Amino acid sequence: MFHFKKKLLLCFFLFMTQLSIAQKVDDKLYNRGTTYLNAGDYEKAVKNFNKSIEKNDKFIDAYFNRALSYTYLKKYDEAINDYSIVIKLDPNNEVSFFNRSRIFNLKKEYQKALSDLNSAINIDKKFIEVYFDKAQLMIKMRNLDGAIYTYTNLIEILPNDPIPYYNRGLIKYRNGDKKGACEDAALSKSKNGFYTDIDIILKELIEYSCDEKQKKILLADDKDMDVPFATVEKVPLYPGCEKVPKSEKRKCFQEQIQKHIARNFRYPEEAQYDGIQGRVFVQFTIGKNGSIIGIKTRGPHPLLEDEARRIISLLPRVSPGESGGEKVNVPFSIPIIFKLQ
Repeated sequence: MFHFKKKLLLCFFLFMTQLSIAQKVDDKLYNRGTTYLNAGDYEKAVKNFNKSIEKNDKFIDAYFNRALSYTYLKKYDEAINDYSIVIKLDPNNEVSFFNRSRIFNLKKEYQKALSDLNSAINIDKKFIEVYFDKAQLMIKMRNLDGAIYTYTNLIEILPNDPIPYYNRGLIKYRNGDKKGACEDAALSKSKNGFYTDIDIILKELIEYSCDEKQKKILLADDKDMDVPFATVEKVPLYPGCEKVPKSEKRKCFQEQIQKHIARNFRYPEEAQYDGIQGRVFVQFTIGKNGSIIGIKTRGPHPLLEDEARRIISLLPRVSPGESGGEKVNVPFSIPIIFKLQ
């Protein structure tokens, strides 16, 4: 058995949620705080992180998870302050820049949010979630060209993912570039994309802007197409989310996935020994029967990819997603960060 002095940190996040689950360390107050954080008792989590920080005022994980707790309590200024402390202690903590940017976004401090997103990209140019956030922020700031440019950069990282093409096409249409919108619509659908919002404008695109090849792709039967999680009409239902209000079911699914990863996470000992860390991007599909299929991973090392696959393979069967009254395949992606500190 190897013995390691470094503590382990697992962080993961998706859409507009923020979450970091840490491996237990030799600090009962901190461990109790993370337990309360995972259970949703954020006031008690803060109290325990406060005491942990009193013992060690350079304890990055305690500041980070206290920031998360403050965020859920909507104490945004306190959360910003804690993320700022983390960044001062660890200037290359891209997750803190990312999370802080989302709080600035909520506070409508868009320039500060943009600065943090750019900092996160400078640290990790393949931090996919940052690009999605940055593009949406560009739209809020009425910089459509900037949003298009951001999605173009993301497409260089994810050339076979239909969603960036889909989003870029919508922005091009809004920006008056119907020909470009048509090209992106066809590219997205050819990569197994599915259309909801853009259906409204497809008729005009097909009639006036698309060439024959593009028309054929766009008019193809959607029966076997995947429907992105962000746009599927009826989201897959994770066990335990049945009684949640309809408006909260998407968020509930995301949170249950996060909790599943936290419960089942094991940092491979060989990876710890060799100092292997980094982000593993995981993509899988919730099939029409609710089973988890097509697990794909991309990360810095096979050991971390194998662990990510193992975790996702343990997911329970869920109620499938639906669009147009029919069950559909719903792709879902999440990054899992393996970090040694």
